[in-house]
Amino acid sequence: MNVYPTRSKTLGCLGALAAAGLLLAGQAHAGAYGLAVNEITNFRISTSAGTLSLTGANRNASDSAFFEGGAPVNPRAVNTGPTANADVLQVCSGSGCAGLPQNNYAPSSVLEFSRGDAHSFGNMLTAGGATMQAVSEAQRNTVGAASATAGDTLTGSINLTLSSAGFITFSFMARRDLRTSVTTLGDKSNVSIMDIFNISCNAASPVGCASRATADGVIFQFIPDGDPNNGSDINGNHGAGSLDPFSLNLTAGTNDPGTPRNFTNAFAQFSLTSNFALPAGSYTLNFSKSTRTDIVVLDPVPEPATLLLLAAGLAALLCTRKRN
Repeated sequence: MNVYPTRSKTLGCLGALAAAGLLLAGQAHAGAYGLAVNEITNFRISTSAGTLSLTGANRNASDSAFFEGGAPVNPRAVNTGPTANADVLQVCSGSGCAGLPQNNYAPSSVLEFSRGDAHSFGNMLTAGGATMQAVSEAQRNTVGAASATAGDTLTGSINLTLSSAGFITFSFMARRDLRTSVTTLGDKSNVSIMDIFNISCNAASPVGCASRATADGVIFQFIPDGDPNNGSDINGNHGAGSLDPFSLNLTAGTNDPGTPRNFTNAFAQFSLTSNFALPAGSYTLNFSKSTRTDIVVLDPVPEPATLLLLAAGLAALLCTRKRN
C-alpha cells in the first residue's frame, strides 16, 4: 500500500484551505481618512480714508458630524456679536472620540471617528484683527460612511459704514491643511475648504452703488483662489492683482491607495484692495469660511461565511479531482 500519494493529497487539500484563509485575512483591511483645516488670523478690513464701523452683526460658528454605525451629531451653532468670541463646542461621533481636545486644528491619531470644530473671535476692524478656525476630520477602518463639517459665517443685518470715500482692503494670514487617503481601491475620501468675503449694496447704500454691483448686489468680492493675477473685484480690472499665495477655495479627493491628495501650507499673507473708492455710506459685509470631509469605506470582499463556504467547496473539488 502506497501512503505517500494519499499524504500528498491531504497536504494539498490543507494547503488550499490555508490559502483561502490567507486570502480572507489579506483582503479584510480597508480604510479611508480625510482632513480639512482652514485657519485665518489677523483678519482685517481697512479703508484708505476715514473710518469704518460695524454694527448689527452676528458671528456664527457651527459644526456637525456623522459616523455610520455611531451616533450622528446634528449641526450645532453659536451666535454672538461682531467682536465677541463664538466658540462652538467640538462635535464627534464614533468609537475614537474619547480624549479628542477642543479647538484642535491638527491631524488626530485616533481611529474610527468623525469630528468638526469651529472658533471665531477678535475684532476685524482693529489692528489685531480677528481669528477664524474651522476643522473637519474623519477616519474609519470598517465598512460605512463618515462626514464632518465646520464653518464660520457673519450673518444678520451687518452694516459696514464708511465715514468718507475710500478704498477698502481685506488682509489676513491664512493656512490650509487638506489630506485624503484610502487603503483599498474604491474607498473614497473627499475634503474641501471655502472662503468668500464680499461687500454688497443695501437699502441705505449711497446712490450709484447698484450701478457698480452684480445682480446680487455685490460690489466688491474676494475669493482667494491662488492666482495672484486674478483680483476678485466686481465690475472692473484689478491692475495690481491680489496677494494670493494659494487657494482657500479647494476640493481634493481620492479613491486610489496609490494616489493620496495633500495640500498643506503654513501661514501666508493674503490681501486685496478694491479697484475703486467706495463712496461714504452704509454697505453690507459678508464672510463665509467652511470645511468639509466625506469618506466612504466599501466592503472589499464577500461576507466571511460566503467566502469560507466557497473556499471549502474549491478545496473539496481539488481533493476529489486528485483522487480520481
